[in-house]
Amino acid sequence: MTEYHPRTAAPPHGRAHGTHGAAISRRRFVAAAGAGAAVALAEAGAAGEEAPMAKRPHILMITCHDIGQHVGCYGVETVRSPNLDRLARRGIRFHNYYGGAPTCSPSRGVMLTGRYPQSNGLMGLTHAPWWWSLNPGERHLAAILTGAGYHTVLAGLQHVTQADPHTLGYDEVLSKRCVAEETVAAARQVLARAKTSAKPVFLKVGFFEVHRRAGSYSHREPDTTRGVFIPPYLKNTPAIRDDLARFQADVHFLDACIGRILEGLEAAGIADRTLVIFTAEHGIAYPGAKWCLREPGLRIPYILHRPGTPMAGGKVYHDLMSHVDFLPTLLGLVGVPVPENVQGMSFAPLLLGKTDKGPRRYVFGHRQPHARRENVARSVRDERFKLIRCFENDRVVQYPTDAVPIGVSRHTARPQRKGARPFAELFDLKDDPNELHNLSGDANCADVLKRLNEALYAWMHRVNDPLLNGPIATPYYRRAISDLRKYRPRGEA
Repeated sequence: MTEYHPRTAAPPHGRAHGTHGAAISRRRFVAAAGAGAAVALAEAGAAGEEAPMAKRPHILMITCHDIGQHVGCYGVETVRSPNLDRLARRGIRFHNYYGGAPTCSPSRGVMLTGRYPQSNGLMGLTHAPWWWSLNPGERHLAAILTGAGYHTVLAGLQHVTQADPHTLGYDEVLSKRCVAEETVAAARQVLARAKTSAKPVFLKVGFFEVHRRAGSYSHREPDTTRGVFIPPYLKNTPAIRDDLARFQADVHFLDACIGRILEGLEAAGIADRTLVIFTAEHGIAYPGAKWCLREPGLRIPYILHRPGTPMAGGKVYHDLMSHVDFLPTLLGLVGVPVPENVQGMSFAPLLLGKTDKGPRRYVFGHRQPHARRENVARSVRDERFKLIRCFENDRVVQYPTDAVPIGVSRHTARPQRKGARPFAELFDLKDDPNELHNLSGDANCADVLKRLNEALYAWMHRVNDPLLNGPIATPYYRRAISDLRKYRPRGEA
């Protein structure tokens, strides 16, 4: 597998110590200049002003499916992810970063519009037979950046529309089959061209990995090089260990692909002028993570790097941040004004050292089922406590579970359930990080429960959540009832 090593120039032979010191001074000067330019760009964006085109960096944004925080730099030591780990060491990363939903399309919609699913309309999967879509008039990140003068390119997966991706605002759409090797090649070609581009380039690279194929990771050989990490919400059974070992191999393959793209960035000679971002949409494809509003379903990676700016140096942020903040933060970092209807908060002032604390007190989650793995739910968490409100009848999943992951993915198995699902589930994430003990009935937590319920209700009202007015009619239902009404008696309203 490819492991990316950034190139460093060797000093010429015979250089005196004084000259070497001058070289260090030049590097410091470049770093200071880069940091100053980054701050100036952010200040222009925050003031609603367009930053000068020539000063805007290129943007290389890499996303994947179903990875959660299941990589080395987030503490999973059995996963071999040297390129992502190195990117995190050279850049910055957020430890408490949350997707907008535990399923793909709605979480990506949150990230790329800066608006919650209830507001942007993309409340579930976009492909058949779910057919959710962005509301007319919603502006995708690609459209915003194109309007700001960027040349925008999609290489690989997008999964927020079934229409032509050009309709999202992309100037170019490459690697339409979403085959990893083709996506890598396309990305490298775009980066090579970017050096002479008259416009700054936004390259969105989307990998299908590490999504299961037909519910399985059998296309990979197990990777047990460093052992196998078993998340605490899963039991250590032979079937689960084997599946996780194959999943680790798929992560390693993805990491190698990312390494080749980063290598191409260096070869193009534009690394110093490029903001690199890596993120995903939700947790790993296992019961207790993907498909539900538990922590493993929502926590995802967020890594940024740009040499010579505050987005370098290996700092780890522990502030709460949500996918809805992704768009305003990125626009702030590159000096593009944020649209007025954006619901997220910009973390650009924090990243650029203008403040020492992020703006977010609460992170919210949205779960609108597309398959019978979990029920309709909403969630809110603060620095310590997490509240999940359920709106559909179900029973309580028993964790840790021994449900075979392939069976769960293929809808042929379900985790064991017991007892009626309560309306509210309250967890103390400090004392109970695995969310096993519901405190909603604990009198000692009454004030916390009241505060989080009020915060959740206020958010649902603010984003015009249709759930407040009753059960939500899905696109499938609307199409089905429209089809049935073709047969109603003539004259009936």
